[in-house]
Amino acid sequence: MQTALLSGLVIGSIYVIVALGYNLTLVGSGAFNFAQGAIVMLGTMLAYQFGVTGDLPLAVVILLGAGFGLLVGLLVDLLAIRPVQGRGSHGELVTTVGVSIVIEGVAILIWGDQPFQVRDLVSPTVVGLMGGRVTVDGLALIAVAVLVFLGLWGWSRFTLSGLSCLAMSEDRVAAALRGFNVRRMSLATTAAAGAIGAAVGPAVGPTTYAVVTLGTAITLKSFLALAIGGFGSFPGALVGGFSVGIVESVSALYLGASFSAVALFVALLLVLLLKPTGLFGSRQQRVV
Repeated sequence: MQTALLSGLVIGSIYVIVALGYNLTLVGSGAFNFAQGAIVMLGTMLAYQFGVTGDLPLAVVILLGAGFGLLVGLLVDLLAIRPVQGRGSHGELVTTVGVSIVIEGVAILIWGDQPFQVRDLVSPTVVGLMGGRVTVDGLALIAVAVLVFLGLWGWSRFTLSGLSCLAMSEDRVAAALRGFNVRRMSLATTAAAGAIGAAVGPAVGPTTYAVVTLGTAITLKSFLALAIGGFGSFPGALVGGFSVGIVESVSALYLGASFSAVALFVALLLVLLLKPTGLFGSRQQRVV
């Protein structure tokens, strides 16, 4: 049981990272970016390409991944979010899925569909912790997810740009009337989400391997994590991601892997029945 809980925290860390990227784009642009999972997948492929094939130092691999992710994030905003923004139809849900498919297709053309082993971030050694067993790389991944959360939460609470983003997420029209550059902030947050998603590739890869199907596998579960935690809430992304990972791991242990998806949706329904906005979400009232 303890090993299953630790495994859930490790897998949940990936959902946390993707959900945090979802939220960063959401508070900055008011749009939902379903390409975030594919960007994390791209980060693992780049970690293999630069870290294993190129044998570059870890710091260089992270910087290169962040650079590629930044570029992809910029393209997502300019080509998939901005053209449909403000039309009230949430067209970005379709266009960003299209971008995700394109990223996966390009990745298949370059690397194929076989999984590749990524260089260990710290060590593959299995250690005992709280009565369970977990790899050191798994613990490092948990630490990376928590650090990303702390960075984004601190930015959103204690910096002018972060507070501006929160204000824009409440009312973009009012923020624009007060002089905030809404378009620039949208571009910056989507690009930053892309950079973060790809930069963590060396931390994610040792657990999942570098495989092009990773993006599809984590996109929906990260969305469930955000729905459980609350859209627009960074603490909600953290708690929701870890919760989804734990439910998935424990249900696979006791019910079998084929029932883990059912358990996730049951957990989601229970949370939404008790709190429709998610654990950390808040109701928004708007005068019309």
